[in-house]
Amino acid sequence: MDGDLGDMVASEPILPALAAKFGHTHITWICDPKHFPVYQFHPLVNRLLPQQFTLLTQLLLRLNPFHHFYSLHLSGFRQDSVTKTIICNPKADALNLTLTNYYDHHTLLEVASLLADLGKLNAQPHVYLDPEADYVIPKGAYWVIHTKSNEGLRDWKDEHWIQLINYAIETWAVQIIEIGHVNPLPFEHPSFRNLVGKTTLMETMKIIHGASFFMGLDSGPTHIANAFQIPALILCGAFKNFNIYHSYSGAYQNPDIAQVLFNPIGRTEGLDFESVKNALEIMVSKTQKNLEK
Repeated sequence: MDGDLGDMVASEPILPALAAKFGHTHITWICDPKHFPVYQFHPLVNRLLPQQFTLLTQLLLRLNPFHHFYSLHLSGFRQDSVTKTIICNPKADALNLTLTNYYDHHTLLEVASLLADLGKLNAQPHVYLDPEADYVIPKGAYWVIHTKSNEGLRDWKDEHWIQLINYAIETWAVQIIEIGHVNPLPFEHPSFRNLVGKTTLMETMKIIHGASFFMGLDSGPTHIANAFQIPALILCGAFKNFNIYHSYSGAYQNPDIAQVLFNPIGRTEGLDFESVKNALEIMVSKTQKNLEK
């Protein structure tokens, strides 16, 4: 069982690793039902169970009705809203993986694989789409942009995003689609389409899958873009007590596919426009050269 959207996507390589370790397996994944689409069509996931109350993690750790049960939560990551019980993970505690140090030396996949007794994995995550999904993606090449994180701690300034979108449209004549749940950019342009809050998770994944380029923050949609190996520019900065950290395995560790641009002295919002514009120019140039090969 896992936590947020990005954690779930990043953790995907533990599924083939568990299948390789145990041979024939029946894998049940427990998570928030809103994240079911991530594994709904995964060939190695046999059943998805809703985590309807947070205390379920604690109960399963005690009862353990499975042959093997792995909690991918760190102690203190969740608190039951009714009983106020803080959910603990003895495995994480034994490994000294805590909310204050997990990003010091590990990617999200490495944390998940350590908690699943698989050692430190470094592999490409995969996401499987509904083959019958009827959402029609836009015709022609387009970019996808995601500008709002869950907690707002990873966000860049709206005025900078708008300036960057205008620059991209003028420079490369691209169509740009904004995705997300809330707070769309206050921006209108014939080459810009706002789909914030207007698509399901499966539809959002299909839109990302069809993109020729991705711009965003360290967020769930960015992990999905990594799973599809979409060329990208990712903006990052200090997050809680972590100044520099690395979330991704697979494609987004390759600087020819994605640049993770960090603000070395603070949060993402402190990145200046010129630095981001220059990084975007470099990544677009690399993407165009890769297409020509």
